[in-house]
Amino acid sequence: MTTTEVTTGAAGYPSGGAMRRWTRLVVRTRSTTSMGELLSDVYTIVLTLAVTIAMVAALARSQGLTRASEPAPTVLDTGWVSVLLAVAVLGLTTGLLARTGPVSLGSARAAWWLPLPGERGSLLRPSLLAPTATSASVGAVTGLLLVLALDPDVTAAHGLAAALAGLLLGAALALGLVPVEAGGRRRVASAVGDVLLALVPLTALALTLAPPPPLRVGGAWWPVVVAAVVLGLAWWAAARRLPWVHDTELRERGAATMELAGASLSMDTRALGRALDVAPRRSRLRGSARLRAVPVLVRVLGPGAALAGADALLLLRSPRRIVQLVCGGALALTAPLLPQVPALLTAVLIAAGAWIAALTTAQGARNAEAVPAVDALLPIGERAVRAWRLAVPVLAMVLWSAVVFSVLGRLHDDVGAWVALGLLAAPVWAGGAVRSAYRPPPDFSGPLIVTPMGAYPLGLARIASTGPDVVMLGAIPLLVAVLTGAVTAVTLGLQVAFAALAVVLAVRPVRPPGAR
Repeated sequence: MTTTEVTTGAAGYPSGGAMRRWTRLVVRTRSTTSMGELLSDVYTIVLTLAVTIAMVAALARSQGLTRASEPAPTVLDTGWVSVLLAVAVLGLTTGLLARTGPVSLGSARAAWWLPLPGERGSLLRPSLLAPTATSASVGAVTGLLLVLALDPDVTAAHGLAAALAGLLLGAALALGLVPVEAGGRRRVASAVGDVLLALVPLTALALTLAPPPPLRVGGAWWPVVVAAVVLGLAWWAAARRLPWVHDTELRERGAATMELAGASLSMDTRALGRALDVAPRRSRLRGSARLRAVPVLVRVLGPGAALAGADALLLLRSPRRIVQLVCGGALALTAPLLPQVPALLTAVLIAAGAWIAALTTAQGARNAEAVPAVDALLPIGERAVRAWRLAVPVLAMVLWSAVVFSVLGRLHDDVGAWVALGLLAAPVWAGGAVRSAYRPPPDFSGPLIVTPMGAYPLGLARIASTGPDVVMLGAIPLLVAVLTGAVTAVTLGLQVAFAALAVVLAVRPVRPPGAR
């Protein structure tokens, strides 16, 4: 199509907006959803959001009151933690928008609308409404919560200014990604979001080691003016580049959005990761490498060594997974270095950091679950296959635990005992990750449980907890050690028992609910 046809449409053909209106008319005439059902869904969503925001706002204000009542801190000011949480929200929003939008079309709409010679601007402009409104809402809530956490006595006017600035910047973020999508540079945008998210635990660890001065907050309206100017520039760039978004980008973003919605409905984190993969679907897994040591290992150790070699390759050739390992370690070390963090929360954050690190080591198992023929090709049993899938995660978590728990040991003046606890806990984290990777998918063909948030199959909670259940059970010795401040022989004995249980459950095939 020529430049004139893209921006104004071909002569004699309806515009993109006219095609959208005609499609809405046809859908409305055939729809079976009543107005009462629509209002009920809207009411449920609004009520859920209102209750959630009210609870988080109360927590943010209580955090601000606690911060205001404390004397001049000699450790990290909790206001910096609030800022880092806001940066995490920014990174999540940027990464999600870069992967699923902000402009996308589902497969049916793409098949019907994209071949038409009509004008593209009015065809694609309505697709911007939902992502922009969502991003603006997230920005407004984040701005309000941030100012409440930093200054609980903030006036209504300054709170409104913070919420308005966040709203404008959130909308500008969504619109600013349109030229990026039109230029086919979504990997750059998603990488920016990932970097922002990865910097949060690393920055938290750095600020904990070298605490900066406490934050001082003053109310002002100039951020609103700056945000309005940024929004105007983003709107101009989006309107100029919107007609030039390629059909391939629209289809891939639409497919990612639908896959993400299905994964969220079924609470399947594996499908969620595949939906958020930034690699183009037509070129995934085309890499190859020469591993001369693999044939030797196969002759010595058996065919399962090929699985371990492939899993190691997946881990070592992915900088993103290496960064995720480091971020998990930073998260695990930040809480113990802050004296004001309760011991229970410290243990939870250490286990969360270990779980984040372990998940990145089990990519091979997740790939095998998506394509079962990969494991079925090997002339070994199912339990042996899963045992080999466990090799790389255990080795990686042993190295991870040796570093993290040596720091914890120095904090408690007992490096040997804490390192021993970490090494014995490594099979727990790895076993939970492999068990989670092989958990069965939910079965929506059977009886469903109808709830205000949708219909769910029987046994969904059990399926979703497969993997984390092992981690929560195996983290009990760590919890005891953190609460008591010491690692005893009884604690190490319990950790040995839980590690053995984790390995047994990881190599044991998980059957769907109701299967024999």
